[in-house]
Amino acid sequence: MKSTEELVAEGLAERGVPVLLIGGMALPAFDVVRQTVDMDCLLVDTQEGALNAVLTEAGYEELQRVEGFAQYVSSSVYLTDVDVMLVDEGTFEKIVARSQPLDLGRTIMRVPCAAHMIMLKLHATKNNPKRATRDVGDIVEILRNRPEQVSDDELRAMCERYGPDGVYNRITEAL
Repeated sequence: MKSTEELVAEGLAERGVPVLLIGGMALPAFDVVRQTVDMDCLLVDTQEGALNAVLTEAGYEELQRVEGFAQYVSSSVYLTDVDVMLVDEGTFEKIVARSQPLDLGRTIMRVPCAAHMIMLKLHATKNNPKRATRDVGDIVEILRNRPEQVSDDELRAMCERYGPDGVYNRITEAL
């Protein structure tokens, strides 16, 4: 049986649709390991129909849809839920241009660079403060493991633009 990652990566590749793995499953690209119960991915908003088809064919059901986000669930104990962040094509192209491959064992998926991963986590924290502890912890670990990839000035600018108030101080104090 294929894993969720294989279903998504292979199904979208067959349709010529690029996708990025984000969230907890992407963290090993930065030598960060955290338990996660779902798969998070980033996709161009106009190509979400392809992912919907892939997941529906595999028995998934759409649980929720709001602007810029969709969530799918499976009744199979072997498959994880899938959360999808949808962005415009220009944003996706900027992120995919600096992405890197991550070997997941049975498939390879691309993940954002450290700076883009941090931006996504800051955005998630700002939009859902309940995620702050987990996402700020992930950011701190990314920065500890890849300090050369994000300068302090770049981090400050990202925090001011994408994050909630006070997050820069919270991150730097934890470092």
